[in-house]
Amino acid sequence: MHLAMIGLLGPDFLFGIALGQLSSAHRSVKLFKRDKHLCNGTKWTYRHAFFVDMGGIFLTSIDFPDGLPITGEQLHYLVKYGHVDFPDMDAMAIDERNTTDTLSRLITVWQVFWFAVTELQRVKLGLPMTTLELTSLSFVLVMIATSVCWFRKPSISYPRMIPTKDGKSMDDIRVAAKQLSLKTHPDLDETWYRTPVDFISGHRWRIEAHWAYYTSVLHIFHLNVVSRTITSRPWNRFPSDMWLPPDMIFVPFGIVVLLLFSSSFLVAWNFFFPTYIEKLLWRIFGLYHAIFVVYGGIYYLIEAIKWNKRMDKHSRSLDHLPLARSIPLVAYVSRDADLETQPSQPPKRTLIHAILRWFFKKGLFVASWRNISVDQDPEMAVPLRVIVPVTVTCIIYIICRLFIYVEDFLSLRTQPAGVYVTVNRFIPFLGDG
Repeated sequence: MHLAMIGLLGPDFLFGIALGQLSSAHRSVKLFKRDKHLCNGTKWTYRHAFFVDMGGIFLTSIDFPDGLPITGEQLHYLVKYGHVDFPDMDAMAIDERNTTDTLSRLITVWQVFWFAVTELQRVKLGLPMTTLELTSLSFVLVMIATSVCWFRKPSISYPRMIPTKDGKSMDDIRVAAKQLSLKTHPDLDETWYRTPVDFISGHRWRIEAHWAYYTSVLHIFHLNVVSRTITSRPWNRFPSDMWLPPDMIFVPFGIVVLLLFSSSFLVAWNFFFPTYIEKLLWRIFGLYHAIFVVYGGIYYLIEAIKWNKRMDKHSRSLDHLPLARSIPLVAYVSRDADLETQPSQPPKRTLIHAILRWFFKKGLFVASWRNISVDQDPEMAVPLRVIVPVTVTCIIYIICRLFIYVEDFLSLRTQPAGVYVTVNRFIPFLGDG
């Protein structure tokens, strides 16, 4: 349901999430391929990687008996440094769980592909197309690309538990990473967020922080339309809408999809519309949609390059392990107590102090909106200089999407006769012309 709402808001958002999940699976596949000796003869596949990244394996310990979800990269670290034994992936019956799901995906992809073929047949014959059909084609394009990213993604009914080795606690794992002989993360902070082993995954990605910020705003107003709030500590699941950084190897694929999607509504520039006002509004909103998607794609690309460079540098310096570095949260120390305990001032300064105190309190309130994450993770803070312009542009984008959906149906009230002409639906591109 939540993923469907994201797709309705913008299928490009859903594609970005899928591309990040594919990249995360790719990273763990590379790690286990490099260290084959850790797998006990098992070939680590994309299906295994997706299964773990979805929360298919929970790590249990004496201090966390209920367990907590781990990713494929975290599993590699834990196995490599002797904190857990490599799990028996065959016993988890991932393939059996995925058989029905794969078949349903193939049927769905075939249906949308066949729809695209029939629409291309209409173009070949010179028949007019409605904006509703064009919008559907834009969804088809991104849906097929998203399905490609998720092709190896299994379904999960419940997680499997694996214990730590030799009764180790989560604190033992963190101490070993920071202080003992390993020292893989010497700058590890005492405070942890999400899960005690989340430090293995390295820095947060800025795109993730921005997306999580706006989902948190929705949660504040009890609008759980794109995700559910996670209030447990540690996390008891991974959000399905989590944005993960893409590997550069998949970036060209993402660029092609986004460029095609961004320009899709401009195809209707000279389509038939019942009124000129509707045509003008379609052109304006279609152009803004293209600019927004391209601008967002450029920002996505820049952040992806920066994240990959940082991780490559950390990998070389720490034996291919990402370095977790704590980012201090800016502290705002209230001065109310100091103001109240100061000796009384002459009456002429009382008004000045009251004004300053008012502005200071307002400043604290505004600054508190930089980070509205449940656990106040400092890496999830978003600068106000980013929040304001992004909020404005996103609101306009939502208005664009709403207009497109409404116009798709309103424009059907008056259409040329050619839109009702059927084409050959049995042997595409043969006959009828």
